[in-house]
Amino acid sequence: MIRWFNLPKDDLLRGLLLPDPGTPLTPEAAQNLALAVALRGLGAVSPNPLVGAVMVDSGHRFVGAAAHERLGGLHAEGHLLSQLLHELPEAGFKAKLAGARLYVTLEPCAHEGRTPSCAKALAASGIREVIYGVTDPNPLVSGKGSEILRGAGINAVDASSHSDFKLWSAACQDLAGIFLHNISTGRMFTGLKIAASLDGVVAFEGDRRVWITGERARAYGHYLRMAYDAIGVGAGTVLADHPRLNVRHPFLTDSAMTRTPRRVVFDPGGRALEFALGGAGVPLVTEEPATTIWLVAGRNGKAGTKADGKSAVTPDLIGRGEARGIKVVAIPVEPISGRFMWSEVDGALQTLGVRSLLLEGGPGLYASALGEGDVRTRPALNKIHLFQSPQILGDRSPSGAKALRWTAATSPQHVIRQDRIQLFQLDGDWGFEIPVETQT
Repeated sequence: MIRWFNLPKDDLLRGLLLPDPGTPLTPEAAQNLALAVALRGLGAVSPNPLVGAVMVDSGHRFVGAAAHERLGGLHAEGHLLSQLLHELPEAGFKAKLAGARLYVTLEPCAHEGRTPSCAKALAASGIREVIYGVTDPNPLVSGKGSEILRGAGINAVDASSHSDFKLWSAACQDLAGIFLHNISTGRMFTGLKIAASLDGVVAFEGDRRVWITGERARAYGHYLRMAYDAIGVGAGTVLADHPRLNVRHPFLTDSAMTRTPRRVVFDPGGRALEFALGGAGVPLVTEEPATTIWLVAGRNGKAGTKADGKSAVTPDLIGRGEARGIKVVAIPVEPISGRFMWSEVDGALQTLGVRSLLLEGGPGLYASALGEGDVRTRPALNKIHLFQSPQILGDRSPSGAKALRWTAATSPQHVIRQDRIQLFQLDGDWGFEIPVETQT
């Protein structure tokens, strides 16, 4: 059984231990291990994909496993070969790899970039077979890696075209989903995280800091922060909650997995920025300000101009923000609503290295993402992460704070892939992973 779908992914990392060399592995066990090991690169390899590799010998006994763990570091296959060369004498290395099989979640790269070509390294290794989960859509790689392997007499198997590996291939596609989306569309991958009661309430009246979901669901929310390049919130959330937007996962405490992601504030009028700079002790300014990107209204990307009836923020406010170490970016807004044009948001954030963005709230961002307003200002959603509590909170929420109210206008734009929804239990709450296709 492939252990990926319908379970919280942070459980795959909890207490992850590699088998002892020589331990017999079933094909599914090797595939599961490749998926789990790949998660060691969370938050550290973007814009590259998460990739895991597992090698077994001719008797399908465990030889080694590795991941692509940091940008600029060796890819999973190269990392694994390097480990084995270090651990084994040259003669032992050749003997161990003779007749071996490699399971790797993405097609080995064919080109030389920050690191050597993995396909060429494997071609010279003496390995017998490589089974890869997904063909790399990068034009520099796509199909070329497998060609190099086959040219060296290695059996290169595309798992997506083989009935024995179809489920694993689907899991590998999900694992590399952000990268595959970036490469195939050129757009940023956008997720929406919602924590809601059974009747859709996302905040208590008079106290937006009361938790609706339990500790396990909140822990998974911190896992998601590791999985995305940046976390986005609206101005109202900054004013009401003073969020830190960092990673505080209770059982994933490796230093590589507790980094602060980029923090993005949607603040067209600059009111939250003015408040934060006024000595209010807002963590987005006082804690690691270099990770914060503040989006404010401008016309043609410039501050201090009129945005068709909506006042843009002043250059003075932007200068004060940047003097505190944060990045303040002026983004054009839609004339009537004053909301940011999403294509401009996408372009500005990608210029700053953000390839994936998780929207965390509040209700204003939820409403925009779920269909309210001009189509040009709607976030182009790719996945909804819904955490649902069994509580029924009725009318105890602020006006307009119902998260699960999709407008009719959004239905032609957002299409939920019902065949790919994942559902899992998080103690007393439920987690949903809901893929969304945005029609343009």
